[in-house]
Amino acid sequence: MVGARIFVALCFVVLGVSFVASTALLIYEFQGIDWLTMVVAHSHLFFFFPVLGILALFAFYLPSVVFTHLYWTHLPYGKLRYLFGLVVVALGSYGFAQYLDKPPRAIWEASPSALAADRGAQGRVPILDALKDLRKEAQGRVGLSNFARNCALDPLMEVPDEFLKARYCFPAKAHLKGAECCQAQKRFEQSVGRLQADPSQRSMSGTFDAVFLPLKVFFVLVVVAIGALLALWRDRIDQHYRELMPRLERGVMIGALAMLFWPFMDYAYQQTSNALFGRFNPGLQLRLSLVIAPWALLLMFYFLRRFGKQGEMVGQISGVVLAAVAVLRYEQLNDWGVRLLGIGADQWFLAALTALALGGLVALLWLRRNSRYPKAEVPAA
Repeated sequence: MVGARIFVALCFVVLGVSFVASTALLIYEFQGIDWLTMVVAHSHLFFFFPVLGILALFAFYLPSVVFTHLYWTHLPYGKLRYLFGLVVVALGSYGFAQYLDKPPRAIWEASPSALAADRGAQGRVPILDALKDLRKEAQGRVGLSNFARNCALDPLMEVPDEFLKARYCFPAKAHLKGAECCQAQKRFEQSVGRLQADPSQRSMSGTFDAVFLPLKVFFVLVVVAIGALLALWRDRIDQHYRELMPRLERGVMIGALAMLFWPFMDYAYQQTSNALFGRFNPGLQLRLSLVIAPWALLLMFYFLRRFGKQGEMVGQISGVVLAAVAVLRYEQLNDWGVRLLGIGADQWFLAALTALALGGLVALLWLRRNSRYPKAEVPAA
């Protein structure tokens, strides 16, 4: 599988370098303001990918090699199907990145000098003041969902009681009723948007995100597609790559666990965005990261076999129970996501996550070096 190994390695090196470069550029650019607040406020982009995303790349390296070799060698019209799928994923990544590139603009897309020069106007405080205030409060409480009242009220229904009560509004740093806070949030969002729209006031991170974001989307789509298709072709993999199955299954499980952190960080940012820019729909807000939960559950169903029938059943039942809890308690989970993985994250917890990622990497390398497997039986021609 030399060709498959080289091809996958080159692709993953490009992705890994882009993950690190994206965060390194942000830290370098905002080092004079408060780069840590920028990172944790947008942890789904600038912490997950260079830390847990790198772990997922290592974990899915062997599964990706096996997937590539399987299609290229053992499946009917495999080469054509593989190339066609690769083109579709690449185009889909670019298209989805373009779809995501829309208001509300993120604060890091404005340059540090433009943010430092902002003094606030029209009933809103300076942008950086609101962001720092939000981080301070998020570190002292669990979640920000109570500060994100729905600004898109149904005109045919009565105004909710909670909308008529004064509540702290971060863009104004004052207690405001719902309608007044929504206006302040709108002005805040428009101010950030104007800075981002001006090329002279746009950050370098915002400019280069046109390259980095499609690569991040490509990584997510590739990992999801490979995991799902490996589960689909499990019997073929057993037939042709039996000696690699223990390493492959462990890699899939470690990679899936690493990816599960991304939805929590992504929805933590959604709460941050809601508190600053306003919320305009009730109920669950759909984001790309939501696909990770059912995907991880699918992998658990298909790749827990080596733990025996009892272990497989316990794992699958546990997965279903956890999924049901996540659906019923997603607001509370999002609140804890903000406190631990989002803008409220403490430095020690980020260090612990980094250590966890390094531990997962060591486990992958140790398993590779110390495992011995029986040779696969070559099927008759």
